[in-house]
Amino acid sequence: MWAAIVKWLTSSLVGQLTEAYKAKLAAQNDEQRLVAEAAIKQLEAEMQARAGAKEIRLATAGFWEMRVIAAVIAGCFALHLLLVTLDTCFSLGWRVAAFPAPFDQWEGTILLSFFGVQVAGQGITAIASAIRGRK
Repeated sequence: MWAAIVKWLTSSLVGQLTEAYKAKLAAQNDEQRLVAEAAIKQLEAEMQARAGAKEIRLATAGFWEMRVIAAVIAGCFALHLLLVTLDTCFSLGWRVAAFPAPFDQWEGTILLSFFGVQVAGQGITAIASAIRGRK
């Protein structure tokens, strides 16, 4: 299952990169060509960053300490989110307190980074910037 998700995410980047190359070839003036080249460089940098992150994950996959740290960090934020959700949806009156600053603003980002949604958000940003360049 994880392999399918990784393949889907990677093929999405490859597809975006292919589209950026097509836009570069179809560019009719220097401005469009520069926008396409910038999109290509951004996608190539993202692919390189993903490759580096994969190497780090593979290198540290056998360290139980890393798994414990990740579980504690993700578990704390996920538990807090669960308690807030239950209290909000069912009016249990628990009055779950917010995390102190700066964690109150980082909680969502931390949770999203653990579940890979942030990567998808970066892909959407890349697509949006490519679409902006076409106009």
